[in-house]
Amino acid sequence: MTNKLNPNLVRQIDTILAPYDRPASPGCALVITQSNEIVYERGYGYAQLEYDIPITPDTVFHVASVSKQFTAMAIALLAADGRIDLDASVRQYVPELADFGHLITVRHLVHHVSGLRDHWELVRAAGWRMDDVITTEHLLKMVFRQRELNFEPGTEFLYCNSGYTLMAEIVRRVSGQTLREFAQERIFQPLGMTNTHFHDDHEEIVRNRAYSYKPDLAGGWKKSVLSYANVGATSLFTTARDLSKWLANFKHAKVGGRQVMDLMHQRYVLKNGEEIPYGFGLVFAEYMGWQEIGHTGADAGFRSWCGRVEPYGLGVIILANYATAVPRDLARRVAEIILADVAVKPEPESQEPTPAEYVGTYLVHLFGKKLAIRQDGEQLVAQFEGQDPQVLRHMEGAKYETKQARVTFGKDENGHPQCTWEQWDINMISKRLPEEELTLTELAAYEGTYYSPELDTTYTVELRDKELVVTHQRLSDTALVPFGPDRFLQRTLPGFELRFERDGGEIRGFGISSMRMRHVRFVKQ
Repeated sequence: MTNKLNPNLVRQIDTILAPYDRPASPGCALVITQSNEIVYERGYGYAQLEYDIPITPDTVFHVASVSKQFTAMAIALLAADGRIDLDASVRQYVPELADFGHLITVRHLVHHVSGLRDHWELVRAAGWRMDDVITTEHLLKMVFRQRELNFEPGTEFLYCNSGYTLMAEIVRRVSGQTLREFAQERIFQPLGMTNTHFHDDHEEIVRNRAYSYKPDLAGGWKKSVLSYANVGATSLFTTARDLSKWLANFKHAKVGGRQVMDLMHQRYVLKNGEEIPYGFGLVFAEYMGWQEIGHTGADAGFRSWCGRVEPYGLGVIILANYATAVPRDLARRVAEIILADVAVKPEPESQEPTPAEYVGTYLVHLFGKKLAIRQDGEQLVAQFEGQDPQVLRHMEGAKYETKQARVTFGKDENGHPQCTWEQWDINMISKRLPEEELTLTELAAYEGTYYSPELDTTYTVELRDKELVVTHQRLSDTALVPFGPDRFLQRTLPGFELRFERDGGEIRGFGISSMRMRHVRFVKQ
């Protein structure tokens, strides 16, 4: 283990990560670099709980979307070779993609501005389980079925995994090598990343790998199964130590040279003139007076961060197998310790909202239960369906706590009120519901069978016990909760909203939407 930091810094860093260093607990691997040299590395917790195998800096993790910068690098290398035109139509390389009436370029895919719907949202809406075996072929078929876009290409930035799965397919068709083979030859081998590969075979045995876990609400841990056999948007297997070699390449440019490194840091400018915070698989953010450049990852119970702090030449890599870990926040706390002398503290909030702003009924998807927040004198009181009320003690700003939980009030990306209930190391986000209720006659009008040709799947909506219930052959039955005129949220599918459409007052179908998938149409049969 390498340690070139002074003992005081090490103590502070280990204190931050102490919650991930408990007996019989998953944890994380940490590597810190300065001027491209490892100055501290350590493992916390266990890679495999079944066998008490500890995590080390050489433990192999699935790093989820940290993979994207390597897929983008493959595209950048082929562009530098003159074999890919970033401004050419994607259909030039993958003609099976539908003609949406708008030009979608390779560059659009790289920067998440294509308007394509996200395939993870699509497969969930189609009734797939996320622990199914999901191959690249499965995902491409889903993308190729799409006939509408979320928005016109180049007009919005909306994170989209579909684009990076398409990019992996472009690499395969242009180079004649799979993304795994191409990256091994052009990136991993030259950089000495000997424990790194794109994992395109879910049955392949990988020595020294970590498995992923999630908290069991009854106590302890459960496996969080991942059986992906798809690459591009995800599925890089690597170690924290190997990723330190990747971070160093941004400085010495052994792979790609300065031309490709400059390209990797280019950010897209939308048609309205706004520069987005995303380059070639790299996210740019201003924090504490420095620039943060890196990427997070989250699949099953795996959570990851690989990033740099510039202009200070600091790199922080945190790879976790713990579903409630937030490596980016942990990395920021590590950076604050090391760069304490130059950190710029943010200004405190000048105005604290009044408790009355938070009163209402919220839907907590994880439980499928409603959470009522009411005001009792100067206090706020929270009560889940079927449970006793709990007094919320004010901490600061919009933050409160109970004996078991922390509660933070805020708004979603559309300005709609929401609250986050944090308990058992799980952040449960909930949306506030409207006050008016629908009559049984009004609810009955939504009953019927609905089919989506794009998802090739059928939903049935029926009235049961004064609630609308959606059934699907692979999904658990879930109640619909009114969220506005002809709008409903599903109790147990987080983030999915149904908006019904009428013709002359009669319901003809609905569109299902989520954060990265807008209005996939279902037609009433």
